[in-house]
Amino acid sequence: MAEVSAPNPHNDAPETPDPQAEAPAPRRATVWWQRPIVLSLGITLLLLALALGWPLLRWQFSPPASAPIAQGLPWQVQADGAGGSAVFGLRLGSATLGDAEALWPQDFKVALISTQGQAPALEAYVESFQAGFVSGKLVMSVAADPDWLRQAWDRSPRGEVEGGREGAVRRRELAPQDLDAARRIAVAALAFIPAARLDEATVVQRFGPPTERHVGADGVVQLLYPAQGVAVALPPAEGDAARAKPVIQYVAPRDFERLLRAPLHAAQPASAP
Repeated sequence: MAEVSAPNPHNDAPETPDPQAEAPAPRRATVWWQRPIVLSLGITLLLLALALGWPLLRWQFSPPASAPIAQGLPWQVQADGAGGSAVFGLRLGSATLGDAEALWPQDFKVALISTQGQAPALEAYVESFQAGFVSGKLVMSVAADPDWLRQAWDRSPRGEVEGGREGAVRRRELAPQDLDAARRIAVAALAFIPAARLDEATVVQRFGPPTERHVGADGVVQLLYPAQGVAVALPPAEGDAARAKPVIQYVAPRDFERLLRAPLHAAQPASAP
């Protein structure tokens, strides 16, 4: 016969909670920025910012090879190898004042000028000229007939006197028929006067080593580039001439000897570059 265990009175009694037993810790609330959806969104935005920002940062320190090159800069002279050249969109010796006016219609100015009572000359310029990212003034030289200039002076409807004293500089407007005639005159030379001060190292970096280098008695340095038809005049760092502005002159290479080098050689000897 199987044994039957007597019931244990202690096992059947209900358990009494121990007052000293540790109560379960309360559930800690999750801070909003620690929620999974917020963390996921933050990581996504961070990855997107990195994806977009890295190309910009890389371009800032290393511009892409396909970046466009600025055009119309003072050192971008195009010599054709046959004695001609072009700069700023003008072919020297064949382009006319009318061509220049078509390029810069808003800022182009042309007038007759006489200094200290001398024979009148034709003056053409662009006061606010933008050569790529370099600003300055562009002056055009022409070979106008002296007889026509005197007649145009007499036909001028109005004029003004400049220079602080009577007769210093006289400037007169062209009559309509003379203005039309002036537009047909060829541009023989250009002079660009940059607003920023240039030093010799910058000129050599842009134009290359000069063929000749001249230093005048006033300290002005002349750098000659006959193959390009360019001469650069740089004022000294000190002295009376230091207040002058640098000037870059352009002529067709075939006219370089006659218009630039010969007058300079007659005034002072050359020195080695």
